[in-house]
Amino acid sequence: MTKEMQKTNYDGSSESSTQRALVPTVDIQELADSFVVRLDIPGAEKESIVVRVIDATLTVTVNAPAHFKRDAILMFDDLPAEYRREFSLADNIDPHSINAAYELGVLRITMKKKQQYLPKEIKIL
Repeated sequence: MTKEMQKTNYDGSSESSTQRALVPTVDIQELADSFVVRLDIPGAEKESIVVRVIDATLTVTVNAPAHFKRDAILMFDDLPAEYRREFSLADNIDPHSINAAYELGVLRITMKKKQQYLPKEIKIL
């Protein structure tokens, strides 16, 4: 039995899909000069990950196959999966400084804070 889902595209149109929609778990860490977002997306290939910023929204979309290798064992599932997560960016994020790296099933996105929002030490005279 196939699971049919309704998928909404960026242009507002919708289409039927035979993919599982998954929401990856997320860990967000604030550092002095940046935010680090870690998403768990096991089974994904680096080439299938799309990280996009449109206006003030960061979107992560990943297509994972129905089968993948985990710990040297070939795993099978009934349907391919689409991981999807969206984040609203705060005003203190510089959208041009965002970078991403993928390793061992974890996508790490680093977002630098704008210079005017960084802590500044005032010298006492």
